[in-house]
Amino acid sequence: MKLFVRNRLPGAAVAAAALLLPALAFAADVVKWPNLKKLDDLAEKCEALSGKKDVAGLRKIAADTKAAAVAVETDKIPANAKDKEKVKTLQNDLKSLSDAIEDPKTQDGEELTELLAGVHPIVEQLMEASGMPHVHEQEPAKKK
Repeated sequence: MKLFVRNRLPGAAVAAAALLLPALAFAADVVKWPNLKKLDDLAEKCEALSGKKDVAGLRKIAADTKAAAVAVETDKIPANAKDKEKVKTLQNDLKSLSDAIEDPKTQDGEELTELLAGVHPIVEQLMEASGMPHVHEQEPAKKK
C-alpha cells in the first residue's frame, strides 16, 4: 500500500509553529518599560557629551533628561521585572541623582557634567535588574 502526501503545508506549518513558539514565549517575557528606554537614549547622549566635556550640549538636554529620570523614578516596576528589590533601590539612586540636578542653565558646569555622566550607569543597571535588553543602535562610522 502506497501513501501519497498531497499537501505538505500542514506538516510544514506545524514545524514552523514549533520553531516559533519559543521565540514568541521569549517576546512575551521581555520587560517593556518605555520611560526607561527613553531615559536610556538620553543618558547615552549625556554620557557622550560628558566625555567631550560639552557643557553647552549637556545644558540643552539636561531638563529632558531630568524629566525622563523622574518618570522612571515614579513608574510602577514592571510586573515581570527580574529583580524588583534591586530595581526599587536603583530607582531611589536615580532620584537622588536627578534631585541634584537643580537648574541646568546656572548649575556649575563641572558638577552638571558629573551628574549627567552618572545617569547612564544607573540606567544600565536598571535595565539589567529589570530584565530589559540593553541595546543601542550603532551609528555608521563617519567618513574622513
